[in-house]
Formats: sequence, C-alpha cells, structure tokens
Amino acid sequence: MAQEYQKTVLIAAPGSGIGKIVTERLIKDYFRVIGIGGKNSKEFVDVLNQNGYSIDFVECDYTSESSVIEAFNEVKLLTPKIDGLLIFVGGSLFSKTIEDISYTDFRQVLAVNLDSTFLIGREGYIWMKEHNGGNIVFFGSTTGLRPSMKKMPYGVAKAAIHNLTLSFALEGAEYNIITNTIAPGYVMTDRHVDELKYKATESEDTYENIVNKIKSKNPMKQSLDPEDIYPLIKLLLTTSHIHGQVIRIDSGQILG
Repeated sequence: MAQEYQKTVLIAAPGSGIGKIVTERLIKDYFRVIGIGGKNSKEFVDVLNQNGYSIDFVECDYTSESSVIEAFNEVKLLTPKIDGLLIFVGGSLFSKTIEDISYTDFRQVLAVNLDSTFLIGREGYIWMKEHNGGNIVFFGSTTGLRPSMKKMPYGVAKAAIHNLTLSFALEGAEYNIITNTIAPGYVMTDRHVDELKYKATESEDTYENIVNKIKSKNPMKQSLDPEDIYPLIKLLLTTSHIHGQVIRIDSGQILG
C-alpha cells in the first residue's frame, strides 16, 4: 500500500542543526519532504535515504538567484505543488566588534541570511499563489529583536527577516499564503555543542558551567534543543489562522 502523505513540505537546508531534527520528525509524521541545499544537506539526506527514509533532494546555492530558480524548477518536476516551505538557511558566521566588520563581512552575513530567505521565500510564494496557498515558515532570531554583542550584521539580517514576514503575510493573505517566523534564542545544535566544548578546552571553565551560564540567561533556567522547536514548526505548517507573526521561543530570555 502506497504511503499517504499529510502534506508536501519543501525544506531549505535540511542538513542544518535544527533542520536535521525537523526533517526526520516531519517524515515520521507522514509529511512528504523535499530538500534543497548544499553539500552538507545532501550528505545528510543521503544518510536518511540509506536508512530507509524517503526524501528527494535538489542541490542549490541559496545566495544565487539563478540557482534558486533552477532548484525550484527541478522541484516542480518532483511534485505538482508544495503545501509548506521551511527555510533554515542562515548563521551569524563570526563575532566581531563594529569597527572590525568590513563591508564584505556585512554583505556576506546579509546574503546568507536575508538574501537567501527572500529568494527562496519569493519562489515559494509565487508557486503557492498558483495553487491556492500554503504555509511559509521563516527563521529569525531573538538577536533580531534585541542586539547581541559582536553580532551586529546577524541581528540586522534577522530583524529584516522579521519585517519580511509582515510583507509576505500582508500580500499573501489574499491568496491563502500563511507566513510566520520563528525567532529562537540560543539553540543547542550539534555545532553549538561542539563550539561550547571547544571553548571549555580553551579556557579554565567546564562545559557544564558554560551551559549553565547560557541557561541562567533566561528566567526558566533551561536550554533550548532543536527537538523543542518542532511542535511549533508543525503548528505553523498546518495552521490557517496564525498569520504574520514573529514567535519567540527562548524560555523568556528576552524578558530579562
């Protein structure tokens, strides 16, 4: 008996820290998942398929308009429409004070975060407009709501994505295109865990103490794991009423 899927979701960067967990969970919850991305995402998808999952993948350079358009054209050969679009592309890339940030640095961070979200979001929007709508989920950050030291370009890019959400939601309402953004705090992805462990080896502090310091930044004194974000993602991929929102998931950190 053929698998009956709930919805078809296109994921940009399924091999990202949050994307890995979400991709697996969506498949287990009977969503059809198609991924687009670079080398790391392709390697992750290959491993999934080798382990009995079923996911299509198209390679893509997120910061190239022609590459994004070409990737969408290839995805359209795999499915007549998408019901959801998830964009995990992004990253702060570096920590520098304002006087040390070159224009090239600034533009690179904006390209990886903002330009990619616009390009992928626009192509998804156009496609959904042709097929009676769908749900788009962008990823912002609490850094886009409150600045973090040495993360200025990242905060600017994420703040712009928060505003991008409003425009997509305003114009998309007429076509049943639901757009929202998730703004997480510090997420304990594999990359972040490795960075914290390395930081511990380079200092006199322990990994446990460093994690506790991160937890102490929010009033609930807890860490945020990728798994904790999944229920919100699933809700935003299926809702027809939550619209044009930037939803924080940060254990109340921004309240401090």
